[in-house]
Amino acid sequence: MKRPVLIFLLLAGGLSFSACNKHIYVPNTVNAPLLKERYEFKGSVSPTNYQAAFAVTNHVAIMANGQYVFRPDFNSGDESEDGLFVDQYVRGGLFEGAVGFFQPLDSRKRMVFDTYAGFGAGSFKTLDVAFNDESATGNNNDYLLRAHFSKVFIQPSIGFVHPAIEAAFSSRISMLNFYDQYLGNKVFETNPDRRDNFMRVGSKSRFFFEPAFTFRAGYKYVKFQMQLSFAVPMEDETYSGYEVSQYFQPVAFGMGASVNIAQWYNEFRKK
Repeated sequence: MKRPVLIFLLLAGGLSFSACNKHIYVPNTVNAPLLKERYEFKGSVSPTNYQAAFAVTNHVAIMANGQYVFRPDFNSGDESEDGLFVDQYVRGGLFEGAVGFFQPLDSRKRMVFDTYAGFGAGSFKTLDVAFNDESATGNNNDYLLRAHFSKVFIQPSIGFVHPAIEAAFSSRISMLNFYDQYLGNKVFETNPDRRDNFMRVGSKSRFFFEPAFTFRAGYKYVKFQMQLSFAVPMEDETYSGYEVSQYFQPVAFGMGASVNIAQWYNEFRKK
């Protein structure tokens, strides 16, 4: 089945995901700092993502991002908390760094464009759905799925920046290369075709279109932040009768706090 690329079709129900999906990639929060001036710093923290960006000149900035996904019911054997997009057993994360360019688009510097290019690496692991069976034997490693990956991305964003409110749209494109994949001896135990399907995930580079909508609200230096993001494979492939995309979490939603240290707040009321 071909997956729609347009995001509104994604939301309209063109997905074939279910609670049985096992994810070895969960998109991290897109860092959309929307910096305006030299020496400005912006950072954010949420339960699973940690981000920072710093402007080294009036147009050049650097960023660093970290992610760690940990769902505490990894050993519960209870799938009741699984949702349409969330794999309750997934653990892992990534680290990445980037260099970027930013440019205010109007004289009052309320609209900002930025773009970053970066590199990262990480890994995720999860458990086969068979781990929930009452008849399951063995330990976690017997049902374990795991993969490491490297990541290259480019990320343009545009947004509105105000002392009280910020809003941004980002359109990150990521290239991932999966390697060191591992399957426990009981994963897809009765389905060798699906075992082959999983191992083919690392057969070539995987490209993702990862749009994100970011909103911040508060006052000056500290704001509440929320973001809705997507990970849409740019090529939908099937090996051994199964879609490779079933191993990638398609939607992420995060909330946290954002901190911004900048001089432009002092000049805002004077303009």
